[in-house]
Amino acid sequence: MSIQDIQRVKEEVRARTDIVSVISDYTRLKPSGKGFTGLCPFHADKTPSFSVTPAFQSYRCWACGEKGDVFTFVQKKENLSFIEALEVLARKAGVPFDRSGFSSEQISERQEMLELNSIATGFFLDRFARSQSALDYLNSRSILKQTQDHFDIGYAPAEWDALANHLAKRHSNLALAAKIGLLRERKESSGYVDYYRNRLMFPIHDLHGNVVGFGGRAMGDEQPKYLNSPQSDVFNKSHLLYGLYFARQSLRTEIPPVFVEGYTDVVTAHQAGFEQCIATLGTAMTEDHAQILVRYSKRVILCYDGDSAGIKATLKGAEIWEQMKVEGAELLVARLPAGDDPDSILKRGDSAGFQRALDEAVPRIEYQIESALRTNDTSIESGRASALSEIVPVLATIRKRSVLDRYVQRVARLHEMYNFNVNRALESILADVQEYRARSAQRTRGYKTVEEQNGGPLEQPPTVRPPINRTLRATEGFNPNTTNWQRAGERNTTGEFKRGYKRNEPAPPPSDRTPPHVGIPALSAADKAERTLLRALMTADWHRVVADNMQGYLFASAEGREMAAWIISTPRGEDGAVDPMQLLSRIELMPNRVNIGEGHPSTSNADPAHLAGSVSVARLSDYIREVVEESTSNLLNEPLNEATISGCIRRLRDHREMLAIREIKDYLLRVDLTVDQRSDALRRLSELMRTQRGSIESGKLSPPDAV
Repeated sequence: MSIQDIQRVKEEVRARTDIVSVISDYTRLKPSGKGFTGLCPFHADKTPSFSVTPAFQSYRCWACGEKGDVFTFVQKKENLSFIEALEVLARKAGVPFDRSGFSSEQISERQEMLELNSIATGFFLDRFARSQSALDYLNSRSILKQTQDHFDIGYAPAEWDALANHLAKRHSNLALAAKIGLLRERKESSGYVDYYRNRLMFPIHDLHGNVVGFGGRAMGDEQPKYLNSPQSDVFNKSHLLYGLYFARQSLRTEIPPVFVEGYTDVVTAHQAGFEQCIATLGTAMTEDHAQILVRYSKRVILCYDGDSAGIKATLKGAEIWEQMKVEGAELLVARLPAGDDPDSILKRGDSAGFQRALDEAVPRIEYQIESALRTNDTSIESGRASALSEIVPVLATIRKRSVLDRYVQRVARLHEMYNFNVNRALESILADVQEYRARSAQRTRGYKTVEEQNGGPLEQPPTVRPPINRTLRATEGFNPNTTNWQRAGERNTTGEFKRGYKRNEPAPPPSDRTPPHVGIPALSAADKAERTLLRALMTADWHRVVADNMQGYLFASAEGREMAAWIISTPRGEDGAVDPMQLLSRIELMPNRVNIGEGHPSTSNADPAHLAGSVSVARLSDYIREVVEESTSNLLNEPLNEATISGCIRRLRDHREMLAIREIKDYLLRVDLTVDQRSDALRRLSELMRTQRGSIESGKLSPPDAV
């Protein structure tokens, strides 16, 4: 396949692909102006800073700086090459794309892994159709044939090497199959045996529908009950959720995701119409899982079993969710009848009861308080005291005082003083909460909290550290992987510092594994004014007003001057506005030379000498996209009216004056100036100031209806 063929396929895929739909598989997008916004899928975003502009088929994060088109997005999110991303998007768009023209080196190991999983899926499906025991098992779980087909549920036969022989007949890479967990090497001889035997097989899909791994459920009493694929380049349990591929359409709405405990719970729930249900892959919820889900919805419901393991998983998930500190994030717990789980309640046809449990889900605090009240006999004093001792640590996690007061009043009846003095009971519980918080803080810092452990009075944390010299330097043999730093100061006879701190212990691992991102610098007032005027210059109402009243040299940047010149020269559409895509098309057809100043169009409304600059085609194209994306994402949210236009021009004039004054002041600081040179500089400064002040008269803008 030639480069021209690839370019043709790329443009056809781009025309048939909706970037909003693709990105919505990774984060929930909401309409905002002419674009969409949401939480950034590239970093741990806490407030929506990610915008998608359908007009340009582009995306941009205003916090971490990630940007590009739909191909760039899939490449970065799935760690694919361009050809692999093109193949994924071509398949989704229904565009024929034949990779047979590529050499084997161009087909990555990752693609070969996915092909092996696809072959294995077909093999398991074929053996499932032949296995009466597997069919009987799913029938006993009331899982219908269409549901089996929907989730591609298969069966791994009990033979030692059935899949290994099948892959060998197809001349597949058996070593790679062992690497991804389909096979394992024989211990006493050469060759391979199957990794899964006599297990019901649940293929695990990524967001593009590729099978990246399997979960095998034992048909008998074999241990472990569930066996998942090992970690590989295509399978990472911390980044995958079972059922998310099938649930993503539901999660684009206001329906919150629901965590259930296992594969069969997910399958049964989807069969009953609860397509928002998902599950982790044999592990508790992790921070990565929470970051994936919070981009779909800030509310999540946990619906685990009511046994001790289920309660422990619920509390762990709540802790992970709350630690993210995403604005508006909320975790709720669904309470099922005792002895029930989602699979059992739905298998007997009680869909209304399951929906009621989801509708009546409660916050984590309330769930823990109810659990303490349920597991202790509150009809006797010892039971009430035991329940209160369990509830105090729960209350200590509440940071908002109004919420804390509400829950304290609710459990005050458990206190022994409640029947004699309600206020004393409330004060006592609050004091216990504060004491628990203080002890927890000391334990976190590593201080002992029990007198018996100390053999004396409790250790007290240091109050204020002595002032530290701001001049720090590394010790000899400094290792960047440790906190091997000490304060600068005088050395004693042994060569050590007399004063200061010295630490040589290894640095603790970072709590946030997300790579740090370099944020985009905030726009200055002059930059905002410039971009607002350029936005106005593209509209029908304010095009002529800005062109007549704004002189090109007042723009703050060379890119702004170039963009203004091109906007003025670009033919306007039937609505009188300038189409950004037409503007980009004209510019990107130019040779990509460093300086396009000589190539910009001259106009009757602007002086080309003032508007010409030294900007590359790529930089100018990128700048235009930034201006339009800022407008569609409401970052430039000033209304376009006479006051705004006048204010922007005034800010740019002041900015220009400030730069001119600074330049001449710097010149006047030179000591080698003669008296005549100094007088000439002062005279030029005065003339420049008068020229700048006369460049615009406030209140003299042409009204829109005069255009």
